[in-house]
Amino acid sequence: MNIIILGQQGSGKGTQAEMLAQKYNLEHLDVGGTLRELSKMDTPLGKEIYNVLNVTKGLITDEILFKVLRLKLSSLPREQGVIFDGAPRNLEQAKYLEILFREFGKKIDKVFFVNIPEEESVARISKRWVCQKCRLVLIMGKDVQSEKDQCPACDAPITQRKDDTPEGIQIRLRIFQEETMPVINFYKEKGLLAEIDGKQSIEKVFKEIEKYVS
Repeated sequence: MNIIILGQQGSGKGTQAEMLAQKYNLEHLDVGGTLRELSKMDTPLGKEIYNVLNVTKGLITDEILFKVLRLKLSSLPREQGVIFDGAPRNLEQAKYLEILFREFGKKIDKVFFVNIPEEESVARISKRWVCQKCRLVLIMGKDVQSEKDQCPACDAPITQRKDDTPEGIQIRLRIFQEETMPVINFYKEKGLLAEIDGKQSIEKVFKEIEKYVS
């Protein structure tokens, strides 16, 4: 079984992907996490990713992403199911992923779109802060109460990423509408898409997804 999970920032798609991976023994391919992991490796691809993430601080190109997806799929047994979280983000990536899946004897079985309103996305993500030292993600009002608080895990200062400010989130949501919504419509036309109400609790979202997986 091979699944793709898509959604706006703050939709909780990463949490759902982790839960699905654990329950159905799927390889959770978190694109963001994979890129950070590879950037630490002393390989040509690792150095290329490191340069983008930490030096030029630009966006990962489709060419680099394709290399990463090929590398990850080639490292898995043919029968191992996967769940993609964070890709594809545009139509070119979606079409390439189909070609890559066929090459490795796989097919996409289901695509989930965990959908939340724009205001919900802003409300959720703008509460997200991160430790400057251990990079632990913290929720304002839950894990910390003030921007002057220290990280509860390592006592280091906390900060908020520029992408997680209301202004930054609006930019990311606009990109999602322009680039990723066509991907969602692409899978809808193929009869692979299931839209899930992401405003529900984590447990209710998971139960709704499970109905389709079963």
